[in-house]
Amino acid sequence: MNEHFFHVQPEAIAQKKFSLSKEEGLHFLKSLRGEIGEQIWLLDAKGIAYLALVKDTSNGVVSGEITKTFPNYGESPNDIHLILGLIKGRRMDVAIEKAVEFGVKSIQPIIFERCIKKKLNLKRLNKVVVAAAKQSGRSYFPNLLEPLSFLEWTRERSERTTLLCHYSSDSYIHDLEVQDLHSVNVIIGPEGDFSPKELTVFQELKIPNVKLSPRRLRSESACSAALNQINQAYQIQNG
Repeated sequence: MNEHFFHVQPEAIAQKKFSLSKEEGLHFLKSLRGEIGEQIWLLDAKGIAYLALVKDTSNGVVSGEITKTFPNYGESPNDIHLILGLIKGRRMDVAIEKAVEFGVKSIQPIIFERCIKKKLNLKRLNKVVVAAAKQSGRSYFPNLLEPLSFLEWTRERSERTTLLCHYSSDSYIHDLEVQDLHSVNVIIGPEGDFSPKELTVFQELKIPNVKLSPRRLRSESACSAALNQINQAYQIQNG
């Protein structure tokens, strides 16, 4: 039986009962041709998944009862945060989609000097986040933040382990045996690369840089490669 995941607002669950939003209910009834008696998965975006049974579809409102609750469903043990230079067109969508699938907890877009694109449609991109989380069965939906300038980010950055992904590095992620890869910022640049000034700032901040491939990767490919390698390296570090 296929698993179908639906986003449900936390306030739409009470006393082991649920109701889907109009949009999600329409998807169940029209796109999936769902019926009463079917079992579905509900994701509250805050870290909890529910197994549920559809009991009623009156007036197009899909509702029913919760049968099981699964905290932290589909979530990685890692606390990974993506710091991503703005990239243009469909590539930004792909980068965000893959970041969600690989388990990031947040996505911070950055306007670097060489970014061709300077603005984001966050409303549209949040739909990309939700769709990717539902497709991959994640109970927590990553937080897509407002874009910051590079200078703003350097002032506000967290103290967690931070890795700069850049093809000029001589080190790979698996070489960083002493690094704490449980909670980490991953920095991916725009299609125009980082400027020399930005690379100097990273060096002054003592942020280690790592190579992802013997070849130069597009930004969206670098996202997938970096997140996959960090997840694997963490698993190796922790047996």
